[in-house]
Amino acid sequence: MTGFIPSSTQSIILLIAIFIFFFLAIYLPWRKKATVTSVILISLIVIFSIQLVLSSNIFYDIPFLNGMERVSQGTIYREIGFYPRSIVDDQTFYQFITSTYLHSNFLHLIFNFIGLLLLGIQLEKKIGWFSFLILYFGSGIIAGALILMLSPFNAVGQSMMIPSIGASGCIFGILGGYWFLYPKDKIFFPLPLQFIKMTNKWPVSLIFLIYGGITSFFLIMGDNSNTSHIGHFGGLVGAFPIAALIRPPEKIEKIKKLKKEDLSVYAKKAKQKEYLQKAYDADEEDVRNAWLDEFFLNTKCPKCSSSNMRFEEGKGICPKCGKTIRP
Repeated sequence: MTGFIPSSTQSIILLIAIFIFFFLAIYLPWRKKATVTSVILISLIVIFSIQLVLSSNIFYDIPFLNGMERVSQGTIYREIGFYPRSIVDDQTFYQFITSTYLHSNFLHLIFNFIGLLLLGIQLEKKIGWFSFLILYFGSGIIAGALILMLSPFNAVGQSMMIPSIGASGCIFGILGGYWFLYPKDKIFFPLPLQFIKMTNKWPVSLIFLIYGGITSFFLIMGDNSNTSHIGHFGGLVGAFPIAALIRPPEKIEKIKKLKKEDLSVYAKKAKQKEYLQKAYDADEEDVRNAWLDEFFLNTKCPKCSSSNMRFEEGKGICPKCGKTIRP
């Protein structure tokens, strides 16, 4: 391969498709037609489907394509994945972006898809589409830069001749950015801990600690699998300076503080008092509402004694009798 253009037709097809989706990830959110997360999620599925088609016999059985030279997935990974040798020798800098759209198999795709779905939707609502776009691709670029720096030394499973693919660096960046910007938030995300009772939401700080800890553990132990743990680590930590630059400005007006006497009469247990105190101390409305949600889930209705009240539209609501409590 020479210069900036891949040598195989299959790689050129994928390259064009990827940059079309990259353009749409900017244009559609700008026009308020879609979110960045939704566009990227769709693009990951489409690009993976194209990969499968290009490597199947059905593609080469098409009459006007049956004379095309077949290429392996490895060739595609070297041409539009993140291939350090090509970047250094041929200046194929587009691979910093194109590599984040490729996946080796369905399992690789589905894990990244779920991670982006759960983290991306929630974070993009908070920081806006443009900041999210910068954080997502910026983290992937920093992850790639770290791989490129270490590859000449054959360190942590990387070398100049090993291509890297996948959106993991970007998604770990979203997790790192989420923790950096909103460390007190609680979000829905699967945790690899069987002994913990599953609930709907987990603290972002706990999710960050677990996934960051797993990545660091594999790096220290020298894992020899095909997973680029240094890419994960680079995205996770590389998100910090980006998040600092895109941090939304603090609200000038503080949220209306709760009156302790309004809800303290319902706080009978230590856990309720803890949730209520955290709601009092919150300086952001979404954080306060998250703790109030926990408070009411652990509060019995004063009218019918039904448990598991809900906090909706600024008030606690009993699903059984309709009793409302307004903070």
